Amino acid sequence: MENLRTLRENANLTQRDFAKILDISKTTLCYYEQGKISPSVEMLVKIADYFDVSIDYLIGHQTQNIVHIDSYTENQQKAISLMKKLSDDEMLVLLGYLARITNTPLEEVTTKTKENK
Repeated sequence: MENLRTLRENANLTQRDFAKILDISKTTLCYYEQGKISPSVEMLVKIADYFDVSIDYLIGHQTQNIVHIDSYTENQQKAISLMKKLSDDEMLVLLGYLARITNTPLEEVTTKTKENK
């Protein structure tokens, strides 16, 4: 499963910790990540639900995680709608503001944004 390791690491989970969450052995999780064995459909659903991703994204069939708008609160949906109207320069200003109010280093915010393009 191509994206499992990345998702797990981005969530700051060790293999041991995530294996406990899934109620499987660390070795089994390691084999999933290496593609040596494939999880059952039920396990795929459990993992995809945990990370809030599609199974297609999890197994590498789709290159981007599709997030459904209904998974956001009403205020988050409004913010997304407004952000779509911003120019690249205006978006950088907004990212700077968000970085300040969340005490997030600006480099971390802008790097993630560049990677997502």
